[in-house]
Amino acid sequence: MNAISQKVLPMHRKRIALYSSDMQFRREVAARLESLAIYDVQVADAAAFLQGAASESRPSVIILDVDDGDILLEPAIAAARASWSPIPVIAISAELAPDRIRSLVRINASDWLRKPLDGKDLLNAVTFHDSGSHASRSRVLTFISASGGAGATTLALSAAKYLADKSAESAAGTCLVDLDFQSANCGAYLNLFNHFDIEGIVSQPERLDVELMDVIKLTRAPGFTMYSFERPSLPFDAKGREFVLRLLDLIAYRFEHVIVDLPNLETPWQNSVLSTSDEIFVVFELNVASLRQAKRLYTRIRELKGNAASVTLVINKHKRKLFGNHFSRGELEKIFKAPHIKAVTFDRTLMADALNRAMLPAEIDGRARFNRDLKRIFQERIDAVPPA
Repeated sequence: MNAISQKVLPMHRKRIALYSSDMQFRREVAARLESLAIYDVQVADAAAFLQGAASESRPSVIILDVDDGDILLEPAIAAARASWSPIPVIAISAELAPDRIRSLVRINASDWLRKPLDGKDLLNAVTFHDSGSHASRSRVLTFISASGGAGATTLALSAAKYLADKSAESAAGTCLVDLDFQSANCGAYLNLFNHFDIEGIVSQPERLDVELMDVIKLTRAPGFTMYSFERPSLPFDAKGREFVLRLLDLIAYRFEHVIVDLPNLETPWQNSVLSTSDEIFVVFELNVASLRQAKRLYTRIRELKGNAASVTLVINKHKRKLFGNHFSRGELEKIFKAPHIKAVTFDRTLMADALNRAMLPAEIDGRARFNRDLKRIFQERIDAVPPA
């Protein structure tokens, strides 16, 4: 809990400005919000709100405790509110007289909660009104295999590690979401299993909020956060699509880098995920069957997102030969009519060792050709390409 200042916060944190003359209230609200590691709550006396906004201090949401409403009678209140526009203001008060309720309307309060405050109501109000316009936009990187076993899960996990290794801040802002509910392969790869029973949440997706997200996540010290569940019936559940899209919304709200392992299955959410991804990695093998599926998938992505779609085609399990390759790079570029075609060297020993030890390939041998190939791809397609 900090006094309101002009300090620049890490990009994945949400800045909340809390104005209240009640010190106990300030402590309770700040402690609840900051316990989620999403928010940085900066506090000041309610009278400080009347001074208006500093040009360099722009929180995502303002919580204003007007108590019995006396502050609403101050001549400076309207100008102060105008200086904070368009930042949403959540007003907190005791029971108010009708004329003071009208004053709340006049200053364009975005929401109103009454004391004694329910912590769940406050959290719901904050997440609802934080549009993200004053925070960094999450970047969504989606990995999808053109055919079974092509290796998108391994590449998605490797991308998460690549981003998490940049810094402690980047690790805190990186999340991998496994949308393969049939087998939860991301978790299985790392020998991490989610024992939380999500049955009740799937049937009532509105129960899922940022507080519950902290309960159901998986973490792998010192790296990234992961959401991975085994629930094979989810694609057929009446509320399945709503649950998945709410899960993704909350992940995008919380994290700066979102990596999606998307199975190549027709699900109610597949088109939505592909449509909203900033970069899509289509992973395939260099054989006729996988190549045909990759072409079909690539065409579908273009139909969904248009020619502006940023798609990287990755040949995985590539065996480098001096002679005897069935397809040349030129032929592949003609097939896909796309420039970003990359290849990752096949290393059977490295992959087997990584799986058997529940480790990522880069943790086994960072200098292996497979990892050097991936690093070059990530440097070019993740580091060098800004979010749309």
